[in-house]
Amino acid sequence: MLKKITLSFAIGIALFTSSTIAANASTDLGNNENIQYVKVKKPTFTGQYTKVNGKKGHRIITPKGTILKVLGTTGSTAGSQRSQAVFSLGQISYAKQQRIYQPKNGVYIRNYNTTYFKPYSLKLPMRSQFLQLGQYANNGSEHYKPIFVVTMDGYLQYYSQSRLKHYRIQNNMSYGKPGNGGPAVDNPLFKIKPTRSIKVNRFLVKGKHYYLYYRTPVKGLAEKRFPRLIIG
Repeated sequence: MLKKITLSFAIGIALFTSSTIAANASTDLGNNENIQYVKVKKPTFTGQYTKVNGKKGHRIITPKGTILKVLGTTGSTAGSQRSQAVFSLGQISYAKQQRIYQPKNGVYIRNYNTTYFKPYSLKLPMRSQFLQLGQYANNGSEHYKPIFVVTMDGYLQYYSQSRLKHYRIQNNMSYGKPGNGGPAVDNPLFKIKPTRSIKVNRFLVKGKHYYLYYRTPVKGLAEKRFPRLIIG
C-alpha cells in the first residue's frame, strides 16, 4: 500500500512540474518579419522616457494593452542570444508628445517574445495616416487643403488651411516652397500643434469605409449625422 501511494505522489509531482513549464514557455518573435505592431502583455520598458524641458527624463514603464509599432528587430541565434526590438508609440497626439521623449535612433529592448508582447493588427487601418481632404490632382490645386489624422492614442487631429500655409505644408507628403518640397520624413506636420484635437469615442469599419464617432463637430470636416465622420 505504501509503495502505491509513493508512486502516485511521484507521478503527480511530475505532471505538475511539466504543466508549469508549458504554461511559462514563451515564443521568440524576432524572426517573424511580418509583425508590424504588437500589444504589450505585461508592463515593461519599451524605449520611451519622460520629457523634461525638451530633454530625456526617466524611463517610462509601458502599461499592459499599449499598442506599439515595431521599427526594427534583431533575430535570435542558435545560442543564448535573445531577440531584441526597437519600438515606437507611432503618431501620438500633440498633447502626449509634449510629455514623452523618444530617442531618435530608438532603444533596442530585450525579451522580444510572447511573454511581454503579442502580435497585433490595427482594427482601424488608417490610424496614424495623414489624410488630406479632396482629390490629388498633381497640379498644385491640392496644396494646403485641410489634413487630419487619427492618432495611436485615439485622437482626431485636424490641421486647417491657414495652419498648413503658416508651416508651408503643401500636402501630407511634402513641405517647403512650391516645387521644392522636403521629404515626408521631415514634414513638420508630425510635430506641430493641430488646429483641433478631439477624442474619438469609438469607430466602426465597414468594408472600405471607416466611421469615426466623437462628441463635438470639427469645423472644416464634412461630417455626416453630426458628429460622425465617414472616410472612404
